[in-house]
Amino acid sequence: MEYSMFISFSEIQGLPDTTLPVLVMTAIEWLLNFTVVLCVLMIIVAGFQYIFSLGEEEKIKKATSSLLFALLGIVIAFIAPTIIQFVLDTFLL
Repeated sequence: MEYSMFISFSEIQGLPDTTLPVLVMTAIEWLLNFTVVLCVLMIIVAGFQYIFSLGEEEKIKKATSSLLFALLGIVIAFIAPTIIQFVLDTFLL
């Protein structure tokens, strides 16, 4: 019996022949895609907050904060794959 550092899921019926790192990267990609969609929705919500603030200073600050955090989330989501790949290449693989 040959031992490997990676688990092969080919023995499980119905699963494609893949390894654990591939499954982890696929899950991370799905999570990042979900994050980008969520951030875009938050940008739309922030836009509506601006529209319906009607000049009230407190509501404008809340909309600005929502927009800032949504944009920060998108930036992090776009940078995350590079950081993850760096960590995998440097420390794990």
